[in-house]
Amino acid sequence: MIGWYWACQALVDPDIVSVSVEDTSGGAFDDVVVLRRAGRSTYEQIKSSNTDEIVIDAVWLTTPATASGKSPLQHFHTTWAAHRHESPQPIFRLVTNRAFDPNDPILQLRDKLTNTVARLLTPKSTRTKAGKQRRLWAAHLGVDETTLMAFLDDFELHHEGGETSWMRQARDAMRGAGLRTDEEAIILGRDLVRDWVKTGAGPQTRDAIRRQATEANLLARHGTLVFAVHAIDRPAHNLQPVLTVDFVDLYDGSTDRERRQLRRSDDWQNIVAPALGEAVRNLEAFSVRRVHIIGAMRLPLWFAVGVRLPDIRGWVVSLDQRNVEWRSDTPPTNVDARVLSRVSINQGLDLAVAVALTHDATDDVAAYLRHVGAPIRELVVLGPPNGPGQTSIPDAAFAVGWAHAARKRVRTAVSQTQAPRVHLFLAAPAGAALMLGHHWNLIPPTTVYEHLGTSYARTIMVD
Repeated sequence: MIGWYWACQALVDPDIVSVSVEDTSGGAFDDVVVLRRAGRSTYEQIKSSNTDEIVIDAVWLTTPATASGKSPLQHFHTTWAAHRHESPQPIFRLVTNRAFDPNDPILQLRDKLTNTVARLLTPKSTRTKAGKQRRLWAAHLGVDETTLMAFLDDFELHHEGGETSWMRQARDAMRGAGLRTDEEAIILGRDLVRDWVKTGAGPQTRDAIRRQATEANLLARHGTLVFAVHAIDRPAHNLQPVLTVDFVDLYDGSTDRERRQLRRSDDWQNIVAPALGEAVRNLEAFSVRRVHIIGAMRLPLWFAVGVRLPDIRGWVVSLDQRNVEWRSDTPPTNVDARVLSRVSINQGLDLAVAVALTHDATDDVAAYLRHVGAPIRELVVLGPPNGPGQTSIPDAAFAVGWAHAARKRVRTAVSQTQAPRVHLFLAAPAGAALMLGHHWNLIPPTTVYEHLGTSYARTIMVD
């Protein structure tokens, strides 16, 4: 069951490379091995009992199971010595529902913050019971006390609940991974991991786990996936995402207000666009087509996320717009995307489109296009029927209806001008940008621009 819990975590944690159960390379910590790309891998030995008759104490740790064998402590130390120099250094855990003897001189020093005994054992003098037992453990392992303490500093002792507790934890992990959470699904997941052991399947990657979950009919057919996109900040959220992409470190600035432009403009196409594409491919594997998007990003990225999760592929997207959920499957209001102005630029063949929902930026956009010599023939400015304003888009139904109307207007303008490309400028609520991208189909390749306060900059190009 613990193996199944970690398998579910692998589906949502991109840092996890693989999960294996009874891994021959894990030595004495072979029960569950979780290998990571950048974080610390974990090697776990799991000991379970159906009663409280067996406790873990110095006798249990230092007594071999057979006359010619090694004690658990010797096995643990040998495995630690073999893997301790991996980078980053792994975590070694004994996970058990057995009690640790509260009267044992060393085990009673277990720090419940770190789950190790090293911090409290280190200062104990050689005259104390703990100090004397420390010397006996070092002799038992055939090492000096300094090496013993290095081992104990990495050796975590976790007292966990039984299978029922892990079933609850697995259910939460399954929900976060977009899997079914009924009792049958939990048992199927557990049995899937049992098959790994029976067949000697070895390490299981995220793709392999997802494929097996699909074959076992474990994917949720209903419900909503949560997709986090961190761009200008990493806000806390009460929803657990099944997938997260993080671009914060690509931006200039130390706060969300300062992060307006990527340090390297090429990163839009070299890093951001491929990451969004890979994220959508992973979302598609869940066989769920409802996606709730969370995170902090500016309008071009909201638009790009909508483009990557388009209506024409059956996606239903949503977000929280000022604490109200806006969903793309909301029945649309019959609304017009009013043409506020058409400005001749006459510098090329492309079409520029300015979305003016919150405010009219016609003059700023036109001045920018002329200043940089953008290859634009005409600038078309689209707004709401009653003019731009902070409350011009009252709800999701209006945003969806306006997106439909705006797409029709842009198609017409493209047809009239025969523009090979579109340049898009956005002044809109995030929800409106998402909905517009969600419906942005049968339109030429589009470059989206970021407003920098006094000017604009190219961001992502969508096709």
